[in-house]
Amino acid sequence: MNKTYAIIGCLSILAAGSLAGCGLTGSVRARADAAKVTFGVAVQPGDVLDPGTKKFIARNFNLIVPENTMKWKLLRPTKAFWNWSDMDKLVDFAEENGIAMKGHTFVWHQQNPPYVDGLKNRDEAAALLTEQITTVMTRYRGRIREYDVANEVLNEDGSMRNTVWLRTIGPEYLDIAFRTAREADPGARLILNDYNNEYAGQAKADAFYELVKALKGRGVPIDGVGLQLHLMAKYPLNGDALKKTIARFRDLGLFVSFSEVDVRIELPVTAEKEAAQAAIYEGLLGIAKSEAGAGNFVLWGYTDAKSWIPAAFAGYGSALPFDREGKPKPVFKSMGKILSTR
Repeated sequence: MNKTYAIIGCLSILAAGSLAGCGLTGSVRARADAAKVTFGVAVQPGDVLDPGTKKFIARNFNLIVPENTMKWKLLRPTKAFWNWSDMDKLVDFAEENGIAMKGHTFVWHQQNPPYVDGLKNRDEAAALLTEQITTVMTRYRGRIREYDVANEVLNEDGSMRNTVWLRTIGPEYLDIAFRTAREADPGARLILNDYNNEYAGQAKADAFYELVKALKGRGVPIDGVGLQLHLMAKYPLNGDALKKTIARFRDLGLFVSFSEVDVRIELPVTAEKEAAQAAIYEGLLGIAKSEAGAGNFVLWGYTDAKSWIPAAFAGYGSALPFDREGKPKPVFKSMGKILSTR
């Protein structure tokens, strides 16, 4: 059987009725709704075009985020041309199915077109950044619930990443981005997103906290933070440090989103490695469900067939709850049980 049709067939079966094939009854989305957990997934435009995949997503997730579609290079490849079609399809799909939508992202050091990376003048850079945020958020005002306004702004040692925005505008580019976003859509939740920022006591995590605290201190309108949580199965979850991170952002009046979750396995896959992976997924979802100030758990894709991991990390894979054939792994059943546990 063609692999594409195999994936669609499996997902269609899951979407059509109960999750009996996974040992569950009812949908994971219904369980997440009842638990008041945002259980989301990153998607691509093609995911909302295929009937089987559309049903699967609508049945099992209550939030979607564009994996790449809103990034500058794809949304606005030239200064004069806006590629609205794919974003419009995603927003329409979310509304038609009662799913929340998250935007991702305006400020990033990757996937920028040449006219952005080539900026030299401060005024020109600030004007272009303001225009980008205002145009997108005005178009989707009231339709997109939250945005990763800025993404991956720190180096591993906690210093500011040397991006085009830092070079042209200076550190206050974050102030400009968040203030512009608030003005463009006052009802949207605004997030600063990063990776390796999940464990209190580590250099980058502590610097990330201090950066956010400083933003709040000078009145920058930030509502939450994103912990990407691209983790490795061979390193057990440090739940205590993660809870401390959530607590200190909660004390600032901010919510915490587990924003890009996947757990990669060093190949070859073994039962022992899958058990370690499952323990991390289960631990993360349990914390997202139980900790005040958390509640957002977003998978960075659902099937290994479309995962970014193999291309980015040689020798790693099998990072998501569905395998390359679209079949659910045992961890998906476990996640459903966690969501239904009172």
